[in-house]
Amino acid sequence: MRKVNIKKIKEQLIAEREAIADKLRGKDLSVDESETPDPVDLAVRNYSKNVMLSVSENETRQLIMINEALDRIEDDEYGICQNCEKKINPKRLTALPSAMYCIECQALQEQGLLDED
Repeated sequence: MRKVNIKKIKEQLIAEREAIADKLRGKDLSVDESETPDPVDLAVRNYSKNVMLSVSENETRQLIMINEALDRIEDDEYGICQNCEKKINPKRLTALPSAMYCIECQALQEQGLLDED
């Protein structure tokens, strides 16, 4: 099994974190109360705001996962499954640098069968 280039992974995670943070900083979810929109405009605005909030929540979760992966790198725990403590396949880490579980434990987590503290 080939090794993971931790330096390259760390650079990738930092770049992803910056890109997401920049994206989140550019989102203005405020509403201009100075004008009274018609009901259709209000519905469109509310729908757009809900979509943006949903996207922001997803990006916030991604930021958390990235920061946790960077912490694991600093603590020399990167590449170790946070459940079973086996090594995570390097191909998985290359595809998803913020992965915290091996494939088997990720499947358990997605099924709700993994105890998370």
